[in-house]
Amino acid sequence: MEVPIGVQQAIKAIWVTIALSAFAALGNIWMGVITPTYFVMVIFAYSLYCIFPYKLSKRSNSARWVYAIQAAISFLILMGGVVDQTPKLDLIASIVMVPIEIFILYRLFQRDANFWFKS
Repeated sequence: MEVPIGVQQAIKAIWVTIALSAFAALGNIWMGVITPTYFVMVIFAYSLYCIFPYKLSKRSNSARWVYAIQAAISFLILMGGVVDQTPKLDLIASIVMVPIEIFILYRLFQRDANFWFKS
């Protein structure tokens, strides 16, 4: 069975969020806001996020739920006011990514996506 178009769109959107986050980290290191060690740790973390598009394309329902939980936790952290120590570029990227994340979750949990992940 072919990957539903909604899941394909969600996967592409996940790649966009990873790229936005990586560019924000790059901007932060160029502006001297973060240390080189922190930059390496952040890029390593983003490289781990690259597992999500791969696993989702392989019909991993558990990856779908882990991604959803991670997105919800990120949103709660953003809304919870833990942004005081966040570099401005990361904050801007996080705010820009909120509608993208909502789109991703919407597409990953539509009826055709539910059927595909469970089959």
